[in-house]
Amino acid sequence: MLRKYSAIDLRGIRNDHYDHVVGLVGDDCDFTAVMIMPDHLRGIKDIISNKRPDVVFAQGKDLSTNRKIIESSEVDILSRPYPIDDTLAKMAQRNDKCFEICARDIIRLKGYIKARAMQSLAKTIELAVKRDVRIVITSGARDRLEVLTPRELVAFGVVLGFEYTRAKGAISNVPRAFLSERGLL
Repeated sequence: MLRKYSAIDLRGIRNDHYDHVVGLVGDDCDFTAVMIMPDHLRGIKDIISNKRPDVVFAQGKDLSTNRKIIESSEVDILSRPYPIDDTLAKMAQRNDKCFEICARDIIRLKGYIKARAMQSLAKTIELAVKRDVRIVITSGARDRLEVLTPRELVAFGVVLGFEYTRAKGAISNVPRAFLSERGLL
């Protein structure tokens, strides 16, 4: 008999597989989040004050955008944290930022673009592990058909280069500690 993982999906929709789910504003979830796109970083304070999310994600783009996100005190999690270099990994650790690896973002890609994204993610994971930056793996599900089980997310993490225990922690211990620090659990 398979054991049920105690897991938290930091970006998904409510389902039976997870103890808690953080979803984008308007989704059916336990906690709300907002995703700040790279073009809207200047208006981040207005977006946060209007939506009042529990968690703030910002989508990475390039090294300079990622640096601005990591330096921002309003952002909690850097989504799509590639490309990243050693300096940004150090800054992320110092500023207590999390990196998010969203399975949906990778699964949707095709061919060469997917291969390059996975290669960049492997490098990001290597630097994050070296600098002890917290990483969360999320499903990114927007409907019931996109929901991935915790076991599938752990397997996805192992494919990207995580050790099994670190991949499992990226869906359980790391998100739980993250939400506890914010007083949400």
